[in-house]
Amino acid sequence: MQKLVEVRSRMRAVTSIGGVCRTMATVASAKLSRTRERAAGIREYTRRMREIIGRQQRCLEAAGRRPGSISPFLSEREVREVLLLHVASDRGMCGGYNLAVYRVAAAFVAEAQAAGAHVRVVTKGTRGEYYVRRRLPGLDVADAAGWSRAGVTPAEVDRYHEMLTGAFLAGECDEVWCSYTRFLSPVRREPAVVRLLPVKLGEIAGDSALAEEPVGDAVPEHWFYEPSAEAIVTELLGEFVRLQVEDVLLEAFASEQAARMITMEEAVERADRTLHDLRVRYNRLRRESITTDMLGVLYAGRLRGGRHGA
Repeated sequence: MQKLVEVRSRMRAVTSIGGVCRTMATVASAKLSRTRERAAGIREYTRRMREIIGRQQRCLEAAGRRPGSISPFLSEREVREVLLLHVASDRGMCGGYNLAVYRVAAAFVAEAQAAGAHVRVVTKGTRGEYYVRRRLPGLDVADAAGWSRAGVTPAEVDRYHEMLTGAFLAGECDEVWCSYTRFLSPVRREPAVVRLLPVKLGEIAGDSALAEEPVGDAVPEHWFYEPSAEAIVTELLGEFVRLQVEDVLLEAFASEQAARMITMEEAVERADRTLHDLRVRYNRLRRESITTDMLGVLYAGRLRGGRHGA
């Protein structure tokens, strides 16, 4: 009887765990769908802006202008200070998602430090901060924040855009990089490290196919700018960097939800298999218990009948 109680208790626990995992998989699937729609919405806009900026940059370079003189977002400097935006998740239960992106970030930090650069890290996601502080204790964490319930919000995008571009334009860092997980499909994700600043149009965060497209058409002989070429290109580049930051956050958030959805679906399958095995075991124990009780009743009846006969 004690074994039956234990099996029933375990069946209730497994059923509860399976229900929680099934709910988490459903929520992750819904968040993934919304995030993919947003990412697809800005992809064409990013492509068109890249073409416009690339065309203007080629025109100005053809006129003998160096990239650094066109806009501060294009200026290449000797790399002494590097700022890394490390994007991870707030929670676990998403397989090896956080560990994979941490490994590429740690490899990048080691490479930058070996080249003589000082690295500062801005972490997005409490799990990312945990990995950085615990496994890279000597690293300078400039800022750390978690995710909001709404996921990627315009306020968060503006905050990171202002933080990263402000540090670069103020000379606090010479390069700005980002380590995140690139979303390829619900079952395929790829941790990557991309450069955000200074802008290099061949490096488009989150869409490697864009880097292979030709930039713009033939260079015209004359362009007229109002108010000035520098002001227009700088404003376009600032918006372009903001789009890259938003794209990085959306890709990372979509990758996290996809990883959690797959992990929870696998957990539901394991819970169903475990529950099936427990039901088989419960039925077997119940049959054994009933058989034992019946044998006890028959044996007691025989003993009683034997006493009356005597």
